[in-house]
Amino acid sequence: MLTEGRHLKHHFTDKWIVMSNPSTAEKETLFNSFGLPSTLYNLKKEKTMASMQSCHTPLGEEGFLLHIPLWTRDDFSRMKDPYHSLTAYVAPDITLIWTDEAKHENTAAEMEGSLSGIDFIYKKIMAEYANLSSVLDELQVRIVETENQTKDSANRDVLLQLTNLEQEVVIASSRLDDYEESLNRLLSYRLVETRLSVNNREEIRLAIKKAHYRIHLYRDLLGSTSGLLSDSIDNKLNNIMQYLQTWALVISVPTLIFSLFGINTSGMIGRETSFSSWIVIIVAVLLGAVTAWWLRRKEFK
Repeated sequence: MLTEGRHLKHHFTDKWIVMSNPSTAEKETLFNSFGLPSTLYNLKKEKTMASMQSCHTPLGEEGFLLHIPLWTRDDFSRMKDPYHSLTAYVAPDITLIWTDEAKHENTAAEMEGSLSGIDFIYKKIMAEYANLSSVLDELQVRIVETENQTKDSANRDVLLQLTNLEQEVVIASSRLDDYEESLNRLLSYRLVETRLSVNNREEIRLAIKKAHYRIHLYRDLLGSTSGLLSDSIDNKLNNIMQYLQTWALVISVPTLIFSLFGINTSGMIGRETSFSSWIVIIVAVLLGAVTAWWLRRKEFK
C-alpha cells in the first residue's frame, strides 16, 4: 500500500510517501523512480539495532536511511522484539516512511500534519523519548525499593530481584546507547540542520542526554547495591560461622572431660568412687558454662 502527498507548509516543498506491505512491483517502481537504496528493504527487517546510513540520490544529492526499532513501555528493558519501527528514507525532495499496515492510515495522517518529513521524524523521536522517560521512572522506583530491601534483609528473593533488575538496566542501557549513536549522526547531517530548527535539534539532544545520564546513573547505583547485598550476605555468613565455632568450643570442653574419664587406664582420681559419674557430669557442665560465659563476655556471640 502506498500513500503520497506533499508538504507545502514551509519554505520548501518535498514529496512524501507512506509505504506498508509493498508488492514487488511497488518496490521496483519506487526504486526506479527515486533511486531508493536496496538496503532500505533490509533495514525494515532489523529487529534489534538502530542505524543511520548516508546515501546519494541518482542526481548525486545526499540523503540518508534511518531505522529506529520501537518497543512498548513494558518491553523496552526486556529481551523482546520491537512492536514497530521508524524506518525512513530522506532526500532533499522526498521522504519515504515504511510503516506497518495496521499503522498506515495514522502514519499518513501524521505526515499530512507535519511541516516536512524531517519534522515528522522529529515528532516521532520526541514521542519515543517521552515513552522512555516513563520506563526510566519505573526503573528508578524499583531500584529504590530493591535498595531498601537490601538494607533490611539480604535473602534469596532480594538477590533474584536485584539480578532481574540488573539485566533490565543493561538491556535498556544498550538500547539507549544504540539510539544515541544513530541520532547524533542524524543531528549532524546537513539536510537535518537545514530543515529542522535549532530549538528542535537541541530538544532531541537534551532528551538523549537526560536518558543517557539517568540510565548510567542507575547502572552505578545497582553496582553499589549489588556490592551492599554481597557484603550483607558475607557478614551474615561470618556471623553464622562465628556462632557455630563458639558453640563448638563450648561443647569441646565437656567432651574433653568425658574423654579423659573414659580412658581405659587405672589411677584416674575419683574413678573408683560411687559418685564419680555425677562428679564428671557436674564438672563438665560447669566448665562448659564458664567457657560460654567467658566467650560471651569477650563478645564472641
